[in-house]
Amino acid sequence: MLKRIILLFALAITTTTLSVSGNAADLKVGRYSKIQPVASKQQKDPLSVIVDITFPADVVTVQDAATYLLQRSGYNLAIGRVADPMQPTLLNLTLPQIHRRLGPITLRNGLKTLSGSAWILVEDPVARLVSFELKQEYRGGGHE
Repeated sequence: MLKRIILLFALAITTTTLSVSGNAADLKVGRYSKIQPVASKQQKDPLSVIVDITFPADVVTVQDAATYLLQRSGYNLAIGRVADPMQPTLLNLTLPQIHRRLGPITLRNGLKTLSGSAWILVEDPVARLVSFELKQEYRGGGHE
């Protein structure tokens, strides 16, 4: 009987209940604690999630690393017609040793780090694609 009472008491403490305070519906998570049931910043913007990654040995190019970073984000690397024709120049480069470990860093900044200062990260939130566009000052002049 005592075990049953303790179990019921424990359930009563940990049960989340819905209560309304003002105009917003809050979730009561404790005797004095409430939270708003809304998506987090990272859930709304998957590229803002913090990552801390050491790339495995089979990740050898910038494309491998970008693809690996995007693996669980819901985003993919745009390749072919939808990307800058200069993008393969970047993606085929060997991943620098200094980039083999990234983080803690946002996914967006990790992608920018992989590309370097000559490239602009282009995001397509509708199709959930990312690509890299060569900055204008680096076009021509033997770079193509």
